[in-house]
Amino acid sequence: MASPIPDGASAVDAVALVRSGLVARGALEAANPKDGESALITAAASGVGHLALQLARIRGAGRVVAAVSDPSKAEFVRGLGADEVVEYQQESWGTPSDYALDAVGGELLGPVLAALAPGGRLVAYSSGGGVIQAYDLLVGGKSAIGFQMARIATGQPALYEQWRQELWQFYAARQLKPAVHAEFALADAAKAHEVIESRGNLGKVVLIP
Repeated sequence: MASPIPDGASAVDAVALVRSGLVARGALEAANPKDGESALITAAASGVGHLALQLARIRGAGRVVAAVSDPSKAEFVRGLGADEVVEYQQESWGTPSDYALDAVGGELLGPVLAALAPGGRLVAYSSGGGVIQAYDLLVGGKSAIGFQMARIATGQPALYEQWRQELWQFYAARQLKPAVHAEFALADAAKAHEVIESRGNLGKVVLIP
């Protein structure tokens, strides 16, 4: 699963782009998006989320809604192409979306599902767990899909490689811009985890060996 780094890119660029970008790319594929559909991205300022937001736009989303934990992240996600920004604690998340890529799980699953239009698709790719009531799917003809990158990496290596090459192509064309929130020495890994756990990062947190 090692990734060659093309000319013009750094190791930090690769760390910020490849793994998180593959997860975002795979979750988007699981949603089976159609041109012009609206996308809802949770944890939109995270290492995966900020790439998922951009990839949804590249894939033809007509409207991209970024869901964030804090209003201070609004400017960052709008700068990456989000049309609307909602905060988790809002009662209403505005006009329903056609599909959602959820990286949070837990208690947020309910609001995400409620923010989907009839027939909407929820792709859950976090390890946060959570429970969805069957009735909440039935009443709107909605669906919930689980995505795990490891299944693609080990079971479909050719597809894994195709997606990786796509990411570098988008990067070279400046369509996909991985953001690095901070770089930490490996010895300071605990500090890096503190940033992520506090939900304070805008983009990827990178460890430097």
